[in-house]
Amino acid sequence: MKRLPQLILTLLFTGALVLPGAGVTLVPPPQAAQVARSVQVAAKLLTPDEVIVLMNAGRLTDAETAARAASAAHPESARSLLLLARIQARQGRLPEARVTLSRAQTLPQWDEQELGVPFESPGRIEQVMLRDPAAARGLLADVLLAEGDDPKAYYLLAMTEAFAREWDAARAALVRARALAPSLGFADPESLASLERALQENQPPVLDGPALAPSPWRYAWVAVGVFLAWGAPVGFRAFKRYLQAERVRRERRITEVTERTSALQAQLDEVLRQARQQTGPQAQPFLARLTYLNSQLKQWRQEGLDDLATAAMIQTRYDRLYAAVHTEETFAVYIAEEKEREIQEANSLAVIARSGTQRQASGPSSLRKSERSSWSSGRSSSSRDNSGGSKW
Repeated sequence: MKRLPQLILTLLFTGALVLPGAGVTLVPPPQAAQVARSVQVAAKLLTPDEVIVLMNAGRLTDAETAARAASAAHPESARSLLLLARIQARQGRLPEARVTLSRAQTLPQWDEQELGVPFESPGRIEQVMLRDPAAARGLLADVLLAEGDDPKAYYLLAMTEAFAREWDAARAALVRARALAPSLGFADPESLASLERALQENQPPVLDGPALAPSPWRYAWVAVGVFLAWGAPVGFRAFKRYLQAERVRRERRITEVTERTSALQAQLDEVLRQARQQTGPQAQPFLARLTYLNSQLKQWRQEGLDDLATAAMIQTRYDRLYAAVHTEETFAVYIAEEKEREIQEANSLAVIARSGTQRQASGPSSLRKSERSSWSSGRSSSSRDNSGGSKW
């Protein structure tokens, strides 16, 4: 009875966080299970990393509740508003997300800790698109939050939603891309035609195109261009600096992968240790699913060390699979989705092989080669990514 007032306040506070706020259309009351989860999240102030796990696992309502609770407890925290903005963007509430982001940018912590919205290049997101539409959708939400209404992002979102069989969302995204760039000159014509046919027939598009691997001649062309413009001595020095800068960027990506996967491995090792101590009919199946996650994490780490995946991509994959291993039902859905994606990718690669393409076929492309490295602003990725961590 002594804790009854505290429980009532917690319930009221949680209810207030779930509602969108004054001046907008009210949403239907949440289901009992949803309320129970939100109460549990609000009862304990989560860390930024824990909120990101909820966000990447698709538990956006819980993630929003936790971010709002952190913002209320730490009004000086730009990080809490940054995470809230990223969550709102994933919920399709971009105007509201941008207002939240603007509030975060006015706080001292924004510059003091070099906060920013993390986002990837078009080419790297396109690599994710076939394999994991849900992850690609989240990455594109970050792009639209950080870069504004970018037509490339909406085009890739249309393609992503088509692969996910979300036809209305795909059509809306393509309309938005055309409104921003009527010619869609950055799109590969055959891929665009495949997307339009897919939306007419309600069938996932089949992309016939090369992998996103960079051309082996790109460094040579850079050197030739500089040589012609500035002469051999200046061109050689510029080319050497270019190669050095590229090496530094690659080393930084690999360092980030190493640190992120090491942290994830430590967390998973502790979960595995606890699971081995459990007894009961569900103990062994749960341990087997965790073992599968452990093997996947090692595989993703190797991809990162080979510069085929970024730390952010690995985190997204890990969060999605970690959320799935807790029950047989969610794990079965995850495995079914992975098999379907493998079939789609195999079909795309078969089309490439039949066409006699001799280029490396690690994935189809829907953008022109020159358009894959950067967004419309000219930026390829975020130079400020510090939204996670253990403290607000």
